[in-house]
Amino acid sequence: MSLVQIPVATAIDLVRWEPAPCGAVILTQTCDLVLPGRPTFHVAPIRLLDEKDAKPARNGRQANLVHVPELGPLSFADLTVVSTLHKSVLAGLETRRGVVQIGDVRKFGQRIGRRFSRFAFPDDVVPWIRPLQKLVESREGRLDSPAGWAFDRVVSLRLECEEGWKSAPYALTLCVILRAGVVPTFEPDFLPEMPAEISDWLYDKNGDVKPTANQIAERLKRDDEILDPTSRYWIWGGLVDAWAAACVAPQNAPQSVLNALQEDRIRGDLCTSEDFSFERFRHSEELDLDHLSPALPLHID
Repeated sequence: MSLVQIPVATAIDLVRWEPAPCGAVILTQTCDLVLPGRPTFHVAPIRLLDEKDAKPARNGRQANLVHVPELGPLSFADLTVVSTLHKSVLAGLETRRGVVQIGDVRKFGQRIGRRFSRFAFPDDVVPWIRPLQKLVESREGRLDSPAGWAFDRVVSLRLECEEGWKSAPYALTLCVILRAGVVPTFEPDFLPEMPAEISDWLYDKNGDVKPTANQIAERLKRDDEILDPTSRYWIWGGLVDAWAAACVAPQNAPQSVLNALQEDRIRGDLCTSEDFSFERFRHSEELDLDHLSPALPLHID
């Protein structure tokens, strides 16, 4: 859409014009655009990213950036700035399709919806997740690193609360959902036994992970083509446990934070996009790690 700036309200009756040198994307569905009783529509500016930042954004890692495939691999709708315009503005603008294929249309709509429907995790849980947030941020887009290689095979990170989010302490599980084919899928009753060599390397006598997450990712990347299915499955499980074990609240955190989790830990669960059930999807929340932040007081007169 050939719109080079969009309005942003800064105070009552005051507007700042947000530059949109690459144009803007119409977010409103066509069915709403053509209805005469709905006089407005919504737009967001297009941002161009470099390839390093674009790949994780295309994979849905940043909820504020939604890929616009027909404009190229580096073009994104930036949902940090969404403006409402009157439909009369459309008459003087040149437009083109930014999303054409039905699969892309579905993904585009889902990711716009995700931006505004993200779950607000309890304030006392957020500090526990921050270490994982920092780990992801430090490796995002670096596919040459072992951790970046591993995160590139993750479809989604979801947090599951066993008894719902009614009150603390919460029993939480970090569900790491891998792309189909990364690890074999086994029936629960036919899960092969962990090889002794893998068990001795991964876990101590208390069942805690011994190597760091990066060391486990390094072995997975190095031996990816030679690992047998059973070993690959269990080493990936160890990496998931290591990521979950990294979720530790600061020792100087408020007591309400330190008491927020059952057993003072988040458990890890290795899943694949093939075996993660809809029921678990309904009872878990996606971790948009780049948007985790403590609640701020908000007052509007």
